[in-house]
Amino acid sequence: MGFFKFAKTIIGSIFKKPATLMYPVVQREWEERTRGAVGIDGDSCIGCGICAKVCPTDAIEVNKAEGTWTIQRMQCVQCSGCVDNCPKKCLTMENQYTTPDVTKTVDTVAIPAKASGGASASSDGDLVCSDTCVFCGLCAKACPADAIKVDRKAKSWEVDKDACVKCGACIDKCPKKSLSFGGGEGDAGEDDGPLSCNLDACVYCGLCAKNCPADALEVDRKSKTWKVDEDACVKCGVCIDKCPKKCLGFGGAAAPAEPPKKSIPVLDAEKCVYCCACENECPEGAISAELENWTLDEEKCVGCEACIGVCPAIALEMKTVD
Repeated sequence: MGFFKFAKTIIGSIFKKPATLMYPVVQREWEERTRGAVGIDGDSCIGCGICAKVCPTDAIEVNKAEGTWTIQRMQCVQCSGCVDNCPKKCLTMENQYTTPDVTKTVDTVAIPAKASGGASASSDGDLVCSDTCVFCGLCAKACPADAIKVDRKAKSWEVDKDACVKCGACIDKCPKKSLSFGGGEGDAGEDDGPLSCNLDACVYCGLCAKNCPADALEVDRKSKTWKVDEDACVKCGVCIDKCPKKCLGFGGAAAPAEPPKKSIPVLDAEKCVYCCACENECPEGAISAELENWTLDEEKCVGCEACIGVCPAIALEMKTVD
């Protein structure tokens, strides 16, 4: 019986292309989305160190004093975390792997003197905060150099100018646009009245509460309740930006023109890299992303689209269901 199975395999292989290549004579063609190796534009790097901080294997080292950026290629797991978090977008994922060698490959790239974060930095002037600040603390949490201190009770904001690397991460995270280099007025935005929620459209996913920097929101999906502590709320607007159903607002919640229809994420298996980012982000535990086996519990899924936003391979899309 085993002979016939073996013969079937041999005969079937005759009419197929070889599974291997005559490497290195024939080079393999990698897909565009292949995460082979981390590349860097040294001229754009400011030496902020965010890439080294988020690297799960400590494969990257940034030496501001010497002006160098170093990566241990054999230690890198190609997770793309450094690329996704680089504020200057000077890191890229190349689709070519590091050439195999008998020794560990360590690449060092020189970065400009401006990376020292001194007066010659690319951003003009020191980091300042305008009167529109609500002291939410998001800037301090986003700062890779721990250069910012925010005290909500004392309503104080301080920056360590020597520690600041002028990466701009705090400016991007500030919901009130109160931060800038060299001064500038922020836009207070439309925040008249207390925060409210259109409960008819709310799916109680909890993303608003999860992202609230002041812990002013409480969501209970089982009892379908949504509460806000108006005294704790700093009106930063982060919850409004994170709400997938756009049912939050100041002075009257936003309401969709039509009752929302339920939608669920659909997977493109050819794009999926099974990184489990969607599973980890799902507030209801509706997704299982085991290798080669992605499943969705439609009963648990609330259609919040949280999985869509974190998928690095853009392998998910929302589909409306009846």
